Amino acid sequence: MQGKFELLDIAKKGKAKLHGNSLQVNGFSIDSRTLQHGEIYIALKGKNFDGKDFVDEAITKGAQAVVADNYFDSKVPLLVVKDTEDFLKDLALANRLEFKGPVIGVTGSNGKTSSKEIIASLLPSGMTYHKTIGNKNNQIGLPLSLADLDNTYDCSILELGTSSPGEISLLASIAKPDIALITNVSKSHLSGLGSIDLIAEEKGCIGTFESNEGVLILNKDSRYFNYWKDTTNAKKVISFGTKKGSDFQVTSIAVDFSRNCTSFVLINQDKETECSIPGVGLHNPLNAAGALAVCFTMGLDMNKFVGNLKKVDLPQRRLSLHNLSKGSVLIDDSYNANPESVKNSIDTLSASNYQNKVIVLGEMLELGKDADKLHKEVSEYAKTRVDSFICLGEIWEEGVHHFGEDGILFLSKEELIDHVSSIIETDTVILVKGSRSTRMDIVSDKLKDF
Repeated sequence: MQGKFELLDIAKKGKAKLHGNSLQVNGFSIDSRTLQHGEIYIALKGKNFDGKDFVDEAITKGAQAVVADNYFDSKVPLLVVKDTEDFLKDLALANRLEFKGPVIGVTGSNGKTSSKEIIASLLPSGMTYHKTIGNKNNQIGLPLSLADLDNTYDCSILELGTSSPGEISLLASIAKPDIALITNVSKSHLSGLGSIDLIAEEKGCIGTFESNEGVLILNKDSRYFNYWKDTTNAKKVISFGTKKGSDFQVTSIAVDFSRNCTSFVLINQDKETECSIPGVGLHNPLNAAGALAVCFTMGLDMNKFVGNLKKVDLPQRRLSLHNLSKGSVLIDDSYNANPESVKNSIDTLSASNYQNKVIVLGEMLELGKDADKLHKEVSEYAKTRVDSFICLGEIWEEGVHHFGEDGILFLSKEELIDHVSSIIETDTVILVKGSRSTRMDIVSDKLKDF
C-alpha cells in the first residue's frame, strides 16, 4: 500500500453515488473477517452470501466507508452502486487506464504466484512495484488487486487465473498487460476447461494485446510454444526453457537440500551465468528464467539484478523445507495440486539424497471425467521414484493398489498422520501435497511436530 485514497475519486471511478462526506481510506476489503482499520468495505453478493449482512461487523472493525447495491442508513459514508462486482471492475479498469508504468501479466497452470514473487524480488531496490494480493487472480481477485494501483508505483505484476473458458480474455481486458508471461500448461481445471488443448487456448488469450507493442514470454519446453507464438499479436516473443535455442536457456539444474537451494546455469546471448535460487524445486529455475526474461524486457541490466535471485522469498507451502527429528526432513507442498505439479514434486523428492523417500498425497480435484485415470497415472509415475506412496481419499484406491505393497490408502487425516509419524526414521524425506480444499496443510503442520 503506497498511500491513501480519496472516497470521492473512488466513487467517480467506480460509477457510485456517494452518500456522506468524502474522506480518505487506507485500502479495500471484501471480507469483514480480515478487514483492517481504515479500509473501505465492498459488500459483494455471491450465490450463498450477501456482503451487506456483514456491514455492521465491518464498521465495528474500523471500515471508513461501505460500498453496497442499495441505500440504507449508515454510520459511515456509503457508496451506492447497481452492482458491487461491476463497481470493483470499473474501479480497477479506471486505475489501470491512468497507470503509466509497465504492467506484467502472468498466467499458466503452475508457477504463477512463484513467478510473480521472483519478478518482484529481482527488481532493483529503488524500484517500487505493485502486485497481485496473495494469489487473488480471478474475476474478483484481480480487480481487487488493481483497486489500489496508482502512479506512485513504477510497475505492476499481476496474476491471471482461469477455471472456465473466457476468463483470461476478460481479465486481460482489465489488466491490459504490456508484458505477458505464460509459465506452462498442464491438466488442471479440466472440469471447467475440458481438455489440455482448451487450457492452452485459454492461457494463450493473454497474448492478444490491445497495443502493437506487447511482448510475450513463452516456455519453449511446452508443446504449445509454436501455437502461442503463431496466434499472438505481440511485437516480440521471448523464449525460456531447457531447450537449446531458448533466449533464456536453463541447464545444469541441481538441488541442494542441505542448503535449501537450487542452482542452475543460465545461457542468454551466448553468456553463461551461474545462478542460485532458494528452495528445492527442480522447476524453480524455469520460473526464474521466465522472471529474468520479464526483467530483461523491462530494460533492466541482467548483470545487476541476477544476483537478487538469492533473495527470493517464495510463497509458503510450495516445497517449503522443515527439519524433523532423527535427521529427517518434511517438504510442505500442500498449497495446491494437479497431475503435473505432483509429478514435479515427485521429481524433486527423487532428486534428494535421503535414503527413504515418502510422498503423502491428498486428492487432486477439478479433473473432470479423467480424474481416476490421472490419479492412477501419478501413481505409475511415482512407482520408480519414491519408496512409500501414502494417500488420502478414495479416488487413490486404484493407484495405491497399482503402486504395490508400499502404497497405503487412508480415509481420515488422523489415521494418516499417526501412520506417517510412526515411519519417520533417520534419513527420511516426506513430501506432503494435495489440492487446496483437501487441507493437506493440516497434515503438514501436524507432522512438523515430530
